Amino acid sequence: MKLKISILLICNLLICNLLNAQSINLTLGPGGAFTLKDASTNYLTLNQSTGEINILRSLRLENTTNSTTGVINKGTFSFLHNYGAQNTFLGLATGNFTMTGLGGNTIVGFSSFRSNTTGYENTGMGPNVLFSNTTGYLNTAFGTFS
Repeated sequence: MKLKISILLICNLLICNLLNAQSINLTLGPGGAFTLKDASTNYLTLNQSTGEINILRSLRLENTTNSTTGVINKGTFSFLHNYGAQNTFLGLATGNFTMTGLGGNTIVGFSSFRSNTTGYENTGMGPNVLFSNTTGYLNTAFGTFS
């Protein structure tokens, strides 16, 4: 009887602990690797000696709805996002998170397209490209400060 009560108590404690939020802290030894996998497929690996993370399936990023959702940052700056309708922004501090309108903009380059409010279907490549554009549309610009 004591054994049954002990087993029930242990199971109850395990189940209750699984329902509570927990942190997972791991320390890899030299040359160690961390792997997320099921019985036959690796999904993610972290190599301790190189610091390299491998995603072995697809990576899904939410659509950008604000400056913190669906954004890949590099340091403290946004680096890749698609804020607005059908936009693509690639580069440190490129695009902004206050524009409205039709969208369809594709901009690549450091600190580009920062002032846009309602401009749409613009294409630009280069640092600070279309930086002061606010409402312009159907523009194509290539080169620094173009």
